[in-house]
Amino acid sequence: MRKQIVFFSKEQQLSLPIEKIEKIIRWQKPIPIPETTDFVLGVIEHNEHVLPVIDLNARLYGGDIVENEEMKIIVVQWNDELLGLSVEAIKGIVDFEADQFELMTNDVTFDKNYIDSFIKTESGIVIQLDIDTLFEGNIMLDKLLRALEVTDNLEDLEESVDEECQSK
Repeated sequence: MRKQIVFFSKEQQLSLPIEKIEKIIRWQKPIPIPETTDFVLGVIEHNEHVLPVIDLNARLYGGDIVENEEMKIIVVQWNDELLGLSVEAIKGIVDFEADQFELMTNDVTFDKNYIDSFIKTESGIVIQLDIDTLFEGNIMLDKLLRALEVTDNLEDLEESVDEECQSK
């Protein structure tokens, strides 16, 4: 059995392995970031850190986010960093049998390396994403994460300086 979180994006069922998920949080509108990749919605505060939020619809299908009451943000691990993925709705955590997973090896019909496999279910096909390759090679996202890391380090430095000043 393989545990997956199944969710909807552009009305398609998608999944990620549960071990890649840190948390699912309710939707909150991110603060936009100027001059970044189209699929980066902006940032929110999460666990006292700045979390980039990605519009999964825009990344996968080129469409804009359509806000609704069931929207969630899935906080995932990517390249030792955390990212938020906006999704239309969460279906739930599902246990799939190994024989439900099918890999596509036909390069003519399948050239997206971020699709790990297809999961056959009674309600249709679920696309399992590979979060590690979903944003691979995206220079803007790498720069954004490095900038946020610098911001976190500056906040730590400011706290350290404040503590040092108070002790004198």
